[in-house]
Amino acid sequence: MKIRVSQFIDFAYGDKRQDKAKVKSIISDLDLPYDPIKDRYKQFREALISFENKKISTEKFRSLHSSVSANKSTGYQVLCQNYLDLKEDHALIWQGHSPVEADISGLSITTAWYLRTEANNQRRIIFLHFGKEQLPRKKERGLLTILRLARPESAGVGILNIQPGTLITATRMDQREAEYLQGRAKKFLACAKSLQADV
Repeated sequence: MKIRVSQFIDFAYGDKRQDKAKVKSIISDLDLPYDPIKDRYKQFREALISFENKKISTEKFRSLHSSVSANKSTGYQVLCQNYLDLKEDHALIWQGHSPVEADISGLSITTAWYLRTEANNQRRIIFLHFGKEQLPRKKERGLLTILRLARPESAGVGILNIQPGTLITATRMDQREAEYLQGRAKKFLACAKSLQADV
């Protein structure tokens, strides 16, 4: 079973009295079709790929805001410039759209979109997160823990939290968080199996 990282984090930190209902809603959400109308960052991601694959110039990437709707224009302008600045300042190496799978107690979790830095021949992974608002602290820490479990060989794991107003790199990790999420993953699977048995 593959679910989105954000869905699992919502379950892990949600209302514990509603575990079965939450698992049921996550499983049913897997059947929902992709809705491009709700995908605010689709054009940014596509331009980012083109830019990193050298299909468009830095100037064209920087001027992306002029070709999007008015309600996205200002945010896109800041996004593109901040991405270029942060990438240069931190010597980030683009790794593209490479899915990363974390297996936590048999629960397979997939995410993608990452850059990396290299220090002392160790990899430090920085994943891109696209969202209208900054991740809540609990969700951010949980996501970092899952990514660390997915890439145990990396020296550290971070999130490049992309929003219209800013870019934030987060690197908080906690072993207790990992143990907690492993326990919740077992609970998720137990709920999923009981739902299948009810069918």
